[in-house]
Amino acid sequence: MPARSLNVPSVLSETWGGGGARFGHAAINDGQIYWFACETIAEHAQPAHDLARLATRFRNWHAPIPAMLAAGSPGTLLRHDVYYLRERLPSFVRGRVVLLGDAAHAVTPDIGQGACLAVEDAVTLAAAIGKRGIDDGLHAHDRLRRPRTERMARMSGGLGHILQTAGPTAALLRDTITAALPTPLLMKAVGGALAWNPPFGSATTGGVTSTVR
Repeated sequence: MPARSLNVPSVLSETWGGGGARFGHAAINDGQIYWFACETIAEHAQPAHDLARLATRFRNWHAPIPAMLAAGSPGTLLRHDVYYLRERLPSFVRGRVVLLGDAAHAVTPDIGQGACLAVEDAVTLAAAIGKRGIDDGLHAHDRLRRPRTERMARMSGGLGHILQTAGPTAALLRDTITAALPTPLLMKAVGGALAWNPPFGSATTGGVTSTVR
């Protein structure tokens, strides 16, 4: 069913509910709709991977959520279990082996920065090795990347817990505080957290140059 017939805008929208659930959606290319449904469940639980179950779970949510689920194709449904890591790696480097991206610092999808952090890793690694050689560069990369990635992982996981709070009182408090926050203040806080400047100087790789401090 075309996105326009469901009145789904191209901007990403997310609805927070009670009971540990939320739903996001946006119209994308060729009239398609991207949507995601999140639900907090017990660890290692195995609910049915079933579009009909989701339709039942969100049947009383606002339009166009029920209509999107009714128009969905079961064959396109993907399920991803999300776990919060209890401990961070003490180092991303062992010898001349280095972990990048989610292999080093997996983050929950709550702030949409997993792939971005991997790109930052690649730029930092290239700059560090280019300036200091392989061995010293690997350790410089590790020293630079761990504080930021660990901070982002904590932020993402914490946000996920808040957005998917199960208790009605906590959900009301979440919604009240969020509604009271001035938009410029909220955007400033988010922008400051996501802003990043590459280190060292200028790193050039594969025809792409990153100008850095």
